[in-house]
Amino acid sequence: MNHHHRLMVSDPAIRKQLQLAGLRFMYSRSMWLASEARVIGVQLKNDRITSTQADARLEEMGALDLVYPELMRGGE
Repeated sequence: MNHHHRLMVSDPAIRKQLQLAGLRFMYSRSMWLASEARVIGVQLKNDRITSTQADARLEEMGALDLVYPELMRGGE
């Protein structure tokens, strides 16, 4: 179940600063995720890790919860 929390700040300047901080966090997290995905992909492609090990790493990162349901839907 998704719970979205609204940003409850009435001061527009503070609200904007919080929004910008949230965007910076999302950007840095996405860069980290891209880097980790690249490393795992290269290791898997070059047989330096097994498919089971790749699944374990993806599960640790929470990626399986995001990726597998999407793949099971067939890209709808």
